[in-house]
Amino acid sequence: MSDMRMMGAFSGIDMSMIEKIMEAEAAKGVRFTQQKEQYTKSQNAWRDMNTRLDSLYKRLEDLQKPDTFNSKAVNMAGPENIKVEATTTAATGNYRVQVQQLATQTRLTGSRVDTGGDIRSALSKSGTLELNLDNDRTFSIDITEEDSLRSISEKINSSTDDTGIRSSIVDNRLILSHIEYGEKSLSVGGNLADDLGFNGVTADIGRTARFTIDGLEIERSSNIIDDVIDGTTFTLTNVHSGSESTLVSVTENLDKAAEAMQKFVEQYNSTQNFIKSQLSVGDPSASGNQTGTLVGDGTLMRLQSTLRSKLTSQESHGTSIKGLQDLGITVDRSGTASFDRSILDTKIRDNPNEVGQFFSSSERISEETTDEEGNAISSTRTERKGFSQDMRSFVNQYISSSNGIIKSRRDTYDRMIRDVNQRIERFEERLEMRKDRYIRQFSALDTAMMQAESQMDFMFSQLGMNQGK
Repeated sequence: MSDMRMMGAFSGIDMSMIEKIMEAEAAKGVRFTQQKEQYTKSQNAWRDMNTRLDSLYKRLEDLQKPDTFNSKAVNMAGPENIKVEATTTAATGNYRVQVQQLATQTRLTGSRVDTGGDIRSALSKSGTLELNLDNDRTFSIDITEEDSLRSISEKINSSTDDTGIRSSIVDNRLILSHIEYGEKSLSVGGNLADDLGFNGVTADIGRTARFTIDGLEIERSSNIIDDVIDGTTFTLTNVHSGSESTLVSVTENLDKAAEAMQKFVEQYNSTQNFIKSQLSVGDPSASGNQTGTLVGDGTLMRLQSTLRSKLTSQESHGTSIKGLQDLGITVDRSGTASFDRSILDTKIRDNPNEVGQFFSSSERISEETTDEEGNAISSTRTERKGFSQDMRSFVNQYISSSNGIIKSRRDTYDRMIRDVNQRIERFEERLEMRKDRYIRQFSALDTAMMQAESQMDFMFSQLGMNQGK
């Protein structure tokens, strides 16, 4: 340390000069930093590419769903006294519906029971309560002195699966009702019927639902009817007045299909635009030209080309549809896709099932194998086919989290970044060692110069003494 403190006193080379020398030495390591930055940018670019392809993969999944091209829309005109749901199997058409009577449940309401103001207080009554139902069925409920109005109601409800009767309490009254709608018989007997307010009380008999569809009279024991028109469920909510009726229209749900196609096209264009930006060579003649991060990357160029060729393919996938152009999707010279909804709407109106099959279908394939003893073994497997399945399989080659191309590229960049980090670390260690060597060398130089000056002073002093004699 004493040498370092005197460094520069004789040679003129101090720490500031060494720092300048080290700055020049450190500049040689810039190439390592630049390599790391490029590797990181490339890795991030592939990460963004993976995100866009994953979104495209999900859009293709929407095109595989059975109800995308075969779902039904329901529109109603007139009083909203009904709710209508239509599945993919529902036939399109118009139906005029008139609700004449809603289905109700048979209900028996007991008179008020004195509970002392608390339905949880024991009634101090013991005996039975008998529920008399259809077909001379009778269920007995055993009641003890510890039972309250609340616990009696709970005992009735614990047997609902057997009796079909549900109990509730309103204003200290037991209310019994059938869980099913329509005409059902219900009365209460037993030695506690009077104490619990059921003596002489008669049930309000439930009714069936009655309505007409296009003038055809229909009667059901529920307000939810799903066995009149295939694939269509009617829920009756109110009664029409006089000659009122509701017009129900079941049509192809063209909006759902168009939305799925539009989102697919938008995601495809977003993916291709990103690829173009990464492969861009910019303007080579311009000063400070900016190129894409992955310019010249052969893997990305193959991805760009294959994605485009799949959209312009003429493969029918077992249908009369020749390709996406028959469904309104076209690709221009720049690779940008566009969507004409009117073409898709026409195809769906003509044959929605075929449109769905173009995108996704399944086939049962029989296979014959033999076991170790040579016995034949028959098996079957289901194979998915169609445009969506084909393109999803291709995209998955890139985005698979286990063995995808992008995962492989990102892992490679991880190794390269680790390697360059090690090089930077070794380079910095060498710089530090070189700095220490410079300090030792220049400190030694100052020490040597100091010693030389001291010797010169001694020599001159000796010469002066001799001349004086």
